[in-house]
Amino acid sequence: MTRLSTLTLCAALVLHGTDALAQWNSVGDSVFLPTFMLGGTYSPGVSAVDVDGDGWEDLTFGNDLHGVDLYLRSETGFEETPVDLGLEPGDCTPRSVVWVDFDNDADQDLFLTCRVGHNRIYRNTGDLVMEDITDSSGINMDAERKGYGLSIADINLDGHLDLFIANYVSALPLVANEFYLGDGQGHFTATEWGLPQDLITPSHQGHFIDLNDDDRLDLYVINDKDFANEYYIGTDSGFVDLSAETGLDVITDAMGTAWIDEDLDGRREVYITGLDEAFFMKDTGDFSFVDVAPEYGMPPEPTTGWAVIGADFDNDGYEDMFVNSADFIHYQYPLPSWYTPQPNKWFHNDGGTGWTDRIEELPVDAQFAEIYVMVQADWNQDGAVDLAGLPIGLSALLLEGEPTDGHWLEVLPRGTESNRDGIGTKVTAYTSDAEGQVVQRVRQAACGEGMLQQNSRWLHFGFGPTTTVDSLVVRWPMGLEETLYDVATNQRLMLIEGESAPACPADFDGSGLIGVEDMLVVLGAYGCSGSDCAGDFDGDGLVGSADIVLFLAQFGEFCTD
Repeated sequence: MTRLSTLTLCAALVLHGTDALAQWNSVGDSVFLPTFMLGGTYSPGVSAVDVDGDGWEDLTFGNDLHGVDLYLRSETGFEETPVDLGLEPGDCTPRSVVWVDFDNDADQDLFLTCRVGHNRIYRNTGDLVMEDITDSSGINMDAERKGYGLSIADINLDGHLDLFIANYVSALPLVANEFYLGDGQGHFTATEWGLPQDLITPSHQGHFIDLNDDDRLDLYVINDKDFANEYYIGTDSGFVDLSAETGLDVITDAMGTAWIDEDLDGRREVYITGLDEAFFMKDTGDFSFVDVAPEYGMPPEPTTGWAVIGADFDNDGYEDMFVNSADFIHYQYPLPSWYTPQPNKWFHNDGGTGWTDRIEELPVDAQFAEIYVMVQADWNQDGAVDLAGLPIGLSALLLEGEPTDGHWLEVLPRGTESNRDGIGTKVTAYTSDAEGQVVQRVRQAACGEGMLQQNSRWLHFGFGPTTTVDSLVVRWPMGLEETLYDVATNQRLMLIEGESAPACPADFDGSGLIGVEDMLVVLGAYGCSGSDCAGDFDGDGLVGSADIVLFLAQFGEFCTD
């Protein structure tokens, strides 16, 4: 097979881990990042994306006094970096804090939703000089609305990013959630797009995700106050409500979500936190979800869950979960001396067969921090997932993951025809297990998810003992599909749309023309299974009819470098 040709941002790192399960080191004492979160339940959002484009993930925390606290990361650590948003106390109490390049000019622009005050959009004119363009952006500026979760993606596949704003409606005025189509220049046009305008809900967050694998993004909305959650399937002309049909219309005081594939069967589950209960909705195979949390003992005792992170923390090949648990009562900092915090949860995935809460193995501050919003990144680039939380108090909780012997891969999509940030890109990694069976792991780039979270854009994979990924299939939002073969693990890769795959993988005889001789190779391999089968274009580990169709689509073409 052909070795991949792509830009490697960071050389392969030598793991220095142990056979023990991954855990985190609390580094808040040595890496002190001042934040401002004095009251519970109304936490600002947190972002873990690379703001200045230097290849290192930065941390941004919402701040009720002036908008955001930004800490730029470099090889030597974090540095506090002022960002002038022209906000005075009371202008905006931020909920979502989302950096995104909406105009594809290689600068990260900033969106803030505001629980008090109107939502804001800032254009980055360079070097973090932020221009407030809210007035001309087209978004609603009604200060009476309570903007909460912001989710961004290219829904109509025109190359421009669109917006979904979850409004937390608990009193007058009664307003629906908002959806806007973007023009790529900083202007957004409100449209229903199949979303009901007569459904008035206390919504926390939306999440764009392609669940049915049709290359159209769906939308899942989580609602508080015993309002049913909503699931809308994406179509060419708008969203279609399939909440009841799929069983995803969960009724609870929903706070946060994490989508994972617990047993590597190709179908994703969703963990939903809530007030004194949790739901773990599992796809039974016909796109029908049922709650399996009780049989897993999730949570083991009544607890109020907020943000949840789903990722392979110990790089054993299976995604785990970290759940923030905090009281729903609105306590103020400092917390009362008599108050006993609820323990957070670290649910370790036991190889797809069950879950174990291992929170007691972590530092005490990680066990009991009063956190409502948490994000994931790998800010020290060691291949282990790091976590940043915004607890009640005056500084961030920083947990650096401890590397293990498990192998890993981190990839960053960079769009050219699609949006530059690669939002919506789906990456599937195919490997073979000890019995030679094909295993697939799927990650999809999102922007605004979970519970007021903006997780790192780097997509993290854990592979356990596997040292080479047989194939990495990249499906870009605008429709291009590229496949990389024999990808070495323990490295960070930037995937550039249109430049990530070999120029002509179907030219088996090297003639420069995809012709009859190449067709004979594919036909001769028909039915072949495994990682070394010539003609496995879709990366599913089997040369079949789909591969023949893909090959015929290229028949007669000349290869170019």
